[in-house]
Amino acid sequence: MYTNGNLEAHLAALLFLGCTALIFFLLIAAAILFFVRRRWAPYPLLAIAVVVMGYGLLLAAFSYTSYDRTAARGDEKYFCEMDCHIAYSVLNVEHTKFIGDATAHGEFVIITLRSHFDERTITPWRGDSPLRPDPVLLQLIDANGRSYSVSTNGQEAWDTTHQQPHSLRDPLRPGESFKTTWIFDVPPDAQSMRLLTEVRGFPTYLLIGDETTPRHGKTYLAL
Repeated sequence: MYTNGNLEAHLAALLFLGCTALIFFLLIAAAILFFVRRRWAPYPLLAIAVVVMGYGLLLAAFSYTSYDRTAARGDEKYFCEMDCHIAYSVLNVEHTKFIGDATAHGEFVIITLRSHFDERTITPWRGDSPLRPDPVLLQLIDANGRSYSVSTNGQEAWDTTHQQPHSLRDPLRPGESFKTTWIFDVPPDAQSMRLLTEVRGFPTYLLIGDETTPRHGKTYLAL
């Protein structure tokens, strides 16, 4: 299974929440000791430093031992959450110079992306309630490491002429899926392109094993 990290999501979440709670209670202990037994007050602060350093070392270990991976066309990349997984896969790729009235600076790469709520990844007690996926950032990465975001002009032209029915934030029930189409404008010399799908923001940057942490390898989708 291709995922957005190299540590099981439950463990990553528990480690983050556990360390956050421990730091919170140690701060309270330090404040109380400051007024009750001032000479003991530095010890909770020292414990906080140990917790932060230990967490940082563990985060760095998972990042520096990770590596880039590329899922083949049609294979799914899973974004693992506490009790469910949303998966993305590339279904189709086309190249063109024109979309409606829009003309590419290089060429338009048209990618059909499938969003899928895999019912096999949920816990039995979750039920059939819908899930709204986290915001996903899409970028094309070429062989030279150059990145290309979704083309504003190309996307507007496509949405106008084809009436895209879904967005990446549309809710899904277990087992459901839908397709979206995304337009990139890339130069003619761009070779061996891969699609990077990422969920960024707090707390993903601090979750051990998540691909958005510093120096962590990425999981790409082949075109």
